[in-house]
Amino acid sequence: MPRLKPRKPSQLERDWDPEHFVTVRNKTAHNILLDLPTGYFRLDAGRTFRMMPDIAETAQVKDLVATGQVEISR
Repeated sequence: MPRLKPRKPSQLERDWDPEHFVTVRNKTAHNILLDLPTGYFRLDAGRTFRMMPDIAETAQVKDLVATGQVEISR
């Protein structure tokens, strides 16, 4: 079995600086299945995840924010 080479930080696809991300929080007591351009993502009840800021431009996420089910912050 071939050994994988360790990736160096300069070879990562994205810069993981926390300033470049937003926090998305499910404020409800039920799981939400987001249909994102990159695929489905389950946002569990009460959970918080760090995501790219362009998630706020997705129609489903806009609706969830407008109804108060999801909160997006820096």
